[in-house]
Amino acid sequence: MIRTICSLLLLPTLAVPVAAQTGSSDNTVVLANEPVNGTVPFLEQLTEAARISGAVFAGIQVQQSDTENIDLRAHIPLSWRGKEICARVVSANGLYEAVNTYRVSDYLGIQEEDETKVAIPFDTQYEEILATAPKDSLAIKISLGSCSSGQSSDTTVAFWNGKDSSRVSLLVNSFRATKVFVYIGDNPQLPTVCEPVEAPARTAYDTLCQMADLPPGERLKLSVFRVRDNGSTSQDEIYLAVPARP
Repeated sequence: MIRTICSLLLLPTLAVPVAAQTGSSDNTVVLANEPVNGTVPFLEQLTEAARISGAVFAGIQVQQSDTENIDLRAHIPLSWRGKEICARVVSANGLYEAVNTYRVSDYLGIQEEDETKVAIPFDTQYEEILATAPKDSLAIKISLGSCSSGQSSDTTVAFWNGKDSSRVSLLVNSFRATKVFVYIGDNPQLPTVCEPVEAPARTAYDTLCQMADLPPGERLKLSVFRVRDNGSTSQDEIYLAVPARP
């Protein structure tokens, strides 16, 4: 099997939700989509034509590949206890997308000064292909609030087979901007300059911003500027909950 995201082109369209497990091993985070015939479905789809969401922010993540299993985790701030979160996974070519709502337990089992990376149930039918997808060919975004409530500006770091959060990838849809850069925090110094994503097809997103050594344990404002050929600019903001330690 060709173990790249291009393999998605060879698979049939999936339009029907599949049954999924209802929680992680410790039930800290459980699937919370609307039940279908008494079963909470895991929602994913694979299409022959790319779907574009129109969102600027596609993913905020630490990703590694070359593994046969998927281990999806997220830094869950203490303020998110008892609330719903939305996890969205999309391929760069826009053919694969999983959008699922989860509920966080009221009790995370940690102290105020600690930090945790919580397992997010991800019962995909395409585990082998997704697990071995090249770096940056998948975007993972985890945000506060249910998926049906719309785009949330509060996000956290997703860990896709990755552990070290000293360098976090911000994946952006620049909408054909010629330059993209991101200011980090309320009193930023020099911005981080973003680069094109190295992926065979860049339909759902096209730009990578590598953010290193983010201030630990903070809720950071990320301000992304997109500059077009005609000199016009667009600014979009998002807030990121940074883990207390790598």
